[in-house]
Amino acid sequence: MSSTMGGSLRAYSDLFRVENSLTGLIGVVIGAVVVNGANFTTEEGVVVSTFGLSVMFFMFSWNAYNDLTDVENDRVNRPDRPLPSGRVDVASAKLGLILTMLLSLSFLMVGLVRLTAMGERDNAVYSGLIWLFAVTLLVLYEGIGGIKGLKHTGLIGNFSIALAIGMDVLFGAAGLGGSTNDKVLALAGMALAFSFAREVIKDIEDVEGDFDRITFPKKVGLETARAIAWLLTLLALILLIGPFLVEIFPIHHIILVAPGAFLLTLVKSKLYLEDDKAAQYLIKRSLQISMIGVIISSILVG
Repeated sequence: MSSTMGGSLRAYSDLFRVENSLTGLIGVVIGAVVVNGANFTTEEGVVVSTFGLSVMFFMFSWNAYNDLTDVENDRVNRPDRPLPSGRVDVASAKLGLILTMLLSLSFLMVGLVRLTAMGERDNAVYSGLIWLFAVTLLVLYEGIGGIKGLKHTGLIGNFSIALAIGMDVLFGAAGLGGSTNDKVLALAGMALAFSFAREVIKDIEDVEGDFDRITFPKKVGLETARAIAWLLTLLALILLIGPFLVEIFPIHHIILVAPGAFLLTLVKSKLYLEDDKAAQYLIKRSLQISMIGVIISSILVG
């Protein structure tokens, strides 16, 4: 029975892409930490926590929706995914989608109500608008009501996903009134560039199974798509170390993001060898490690 329960938990973890969704929560936290260091009041801590959980549960919901709409593609690209492999049935996936969306909205409302009670109505409105904008981008990406989404448009679709991910940092900072902070904007740009490069590479990886859409690699060819992905990776590298070089962050803290920068330099060799899965994995790990480095830097600065 324990093995069955463990298998079920693993299946839902894969459906919701828990690791990637936790990155969204961390993005919210890092936006707040950059603004305030580790100096949160209890009320601010509640706002940041509820905003982060709102993003995480929304990503659970969106990932489930993504799998439901892409189940036929995944039979080719990723037959081990929960739906095509039969580890999760369609009805259960739909129920999970609804429940996690309700949790996301509930945590969002708790955070917005708390901000308003703190007398920060403007921050509450701005935070709500950022959340709504990011959600709109993701809905437009997938499409709704039989209307094809931006995922059928190549680079525009890739950029919409990257922009939504970059909004996590702004969302976390907005609750504390710091969404226009130089550090926050630098981090949002960094997250956008990382995610843009990774989304292009994921489309290269999935080119055979994406039979129902014209993705960027299909438009320009795999070789050109890999070249563009490498240029976007270089942009991510510049946006990672640049804020330290121009002292938006303390220059001596650049050592904290050096491991993440090193991982980015390895992406080119993976693309050259056509190991696209390894390339996008390196970018994901680089982003996660770099975010931890920035959190440490922000706490040290106070």
